[in-house]
Amino acid sequence: MWPPKPCASGWPACTALSSRIAAFLARQALEQIIEQRCIDLGASAPYANARSKLLALRALDSAKVANSAASAWSRLSSAYHIHAYEMQPSTAKVEHLCAVVASLLQS
Repeated sequence: MWPPKPCASGWPACTALSSRIAAFLARQALEQIIEQRCIDLGASAPYANARSKLLALRALDSAKVANSAASAWSRLSSAYHIHAYEMQPSTAKVEHLCAVVASLLQS
């Protein structure tokens, strides 16, 4: 049944993988925010992985921003990297994490 029928709001219906896809895209956006934040703080590390950049943020940025970024990155990673015996992440959980990522854009 493709394409899915729209919901009452007019938006397409959510599929089983929608929350995982949203979590993946939010994590990609967060990694770009972290990269830009590191550049702004004078700690550009284009070849470092996200965990290393998060450590740099902990040392150079405010505790609130660094903790929010690290927590969101970890939880988004868990939300889209699940095993067959685990449940899909809830839409509400992923929406909350997307809001955290959006708040980091403004800080």
